[in-house]
Amino acid sequence: MARNLRLTKKREAYVEQRSAGKLVGGALRPSQGQIDRYSAAITALLRVMYREYRRELVATFDETPPIIIAQDASIANKATVALNKLKRRFRQLFQAKSRLIVDDMLKGVDKASTDTLKTSLKELSGGITLKTDKMPAALKQVVQSAIKENVALIKSIGEKYHTQIEGAVMRSLQPGGRGLADVREFLDKYEGITDRRRDLIAMNQVRRVSAAIQVEKAKSAGVKEFVWRHSRGGAHPRKMHEDLDGKVFTLDNLPVIDTDGTRGLPGQLPNCRCFMVPQLSWGDDE
Repeated sequence: MARNLRLTKKREAYVEQRSAGKLVGGALRPSQGQIDRYSAAITALLRVMYREYRRELVATFDETPPIIIAQDASIANKATVALNKLKRRFRQLFQAKSRLIVDDMLKGVDKASTDTLKTSLKELSGGITLKTDKMPAALKQVVQSAIKENVALIKSIGEKYHTQIEGAVMRSLQPGGRGLADVREFLDKYEGITDRRRDLIAMNQVRRVSAAIQVEKAKSAGVKEFVWRHSRGGAHPRKMHEDLDGKVFTLDNLPVIDTDGTRGLPGQLPNCRCFMVPQLSWGDDE
């Protein structure tokens, strides 16, 4: 007497999907851990810069009363010398450190993204591990572009910080300026602004790189389609992305994601928290 075969819930879901002519994998989301690590690595560099700018500028003003500052050109000269010294030092430091930080980020994101993709494809295939190329040819170009862009972004943080602090110092030396009191106030304020910019860069870049890696490796495994999923977690969602939710697109013909006609992937635009779900579908001739 034959016994009835019982399937696990995962296998039942797989069979149901297959009978419907499509297989759907797990969600491909970026690693929050990698976002946090990238932000922390940039933070370590910024903290050195914050400390040294504060130390040098406090020493330059040396608690000189505001009324003296407005009348003493030597204070302005000292401030200019100190700012130029700081600019040279941190331009060199950011040049030396930014590539190391980016390389480490890319290694971590590559591993996390690949692991997420493998889990997704295993779910899609009903438990079978689908092989993905370690470094598809198209991905090499993506990586080189990401390195260049991220190094430039990290260096721009230092450059913008210096420009803003330099302006604040010069304004503090004008009639009515309060000297060191103005500089301290601006340092406190602008460090917070710089930290927020750092977090935005880390989030946006890890999301973009993760999506790019997963797409190229998914293609190498034979995946051609994905389902766009809207996160519904942002305070100001893009109407265009809400309309894309649940729609299926091919990896070789990406949807329009911005009002300027840009085509791309979920998570590609700044502050976009959308994600993709890989899908396989076939017809009678496949």
